[in-house]
Amino acid sequence: MEQTVNTTNVSERQQFIDLFKKKGKLMYRWNKRGINKIATSISPAYRDFVIKVLSNSKLKIERFVQRGYCKPSYQYQEDLSKRADCSIAVNFNDPDCFLHELAHSLDFLFGYRMALTSNVIVQDGKTLHDIFDEEFKEHHEEIREFIMNEYRLNIDSNIYKGAYDIFINNMPKYLTLSSLEDKKARKKLHKELYECGFVEVYYQIGTKKCFKVLLQKYESILDALSSIYNIEGMFLPGHEKEYYDLDDRRPVQEFFANVCVDKLMGYHTRYDQFIKLMPKSFNAFERLFVLIYDRIQNNKRFTDLKLVEQEELVEEESEAKA
Repeated sequence: MEQTVNTTNVSERQQFIDLFKKKGKLMYRWNKRGINKIATSISPAYRDFVIKVLSNSKLKIERFVQRGYCKPSYQYQEDLSKRADCSIAVNFNDPDCFLHELAHSLDFLFGYRMALTSNVIVQDGKTLHDIFDEEFKEHHEEIREFIMNEYRLNIDSNIYKGAYDIFINNMPKYLTLSSLEDKKARKKLHKELYECGFVEVYYQIGTKKCFKVLLQKYESILDALSSIYNIEGMFLPGHEKEYYDLDDRRPVQEFFANVCVDKLMGYHTRYDQFIKLMPKSFNAFERLFVLIYDRIQNNKRFTDLKLVEQEELVEEESEAKA
């Protein structure tokens, strides 16, 4: 039987590649393999939308060997009439990273102070920030307990019963060891971790990837949890708590970027978990995304969107890194 080819998808992938060639021939030449991988990874349903987002002349893209970051404009704007400058630094070998930073640029289309997540009213006079903040503050403890109980089950079933408790109960010692400089103190602490079984358990968790299922299902929610809980050293994704402490809008900005990645790449399994654990926030995200998608896809202005009452904001000196 002769195999058919979806010419639309092929054409859109080529448009994506051609767009990068136009933005910088040298950038494309050095990142050709990664750019082709990104083009293939994007869900066909949103490939044309991503192309239009990338076509924004105000958006600058540069290569970054680590996870990436977004640098929005901090210039004050009163409305959504003029798009702001924005640059993203991305790892082209990581499609998730690329789309995560691109999603941040969507949020900051009109600058950091006019971030769409905290300024556009999506339902009942509330922004995505308002809805996310209320729901997360009310349910973060049970969400964390639900996910960590699954982590316990994965670890105990793959290693041995009680391994999770050894892992969690000795994590403070492990983190202390990581920051110790005194050789004698390090040797003593390492001996304690070895004798209690932590070293072997930690090795087995990493080798058997007991965390993999959690990443497939809850990666975006885990990032939000890291704004409250210290999950350092636990093989789970997230930002340092200090990152979130700099601005109370950052948790919802990361939430928006993470769920955008899930949508643009078709990670439906994570969607199911969002709907289950944070239904109000997910619904608010969908409402905001539709507003953004419709205007970009149909070349419409954003000036008709209803915004919260604007108050003059204190200038931010730090960059919004993701």
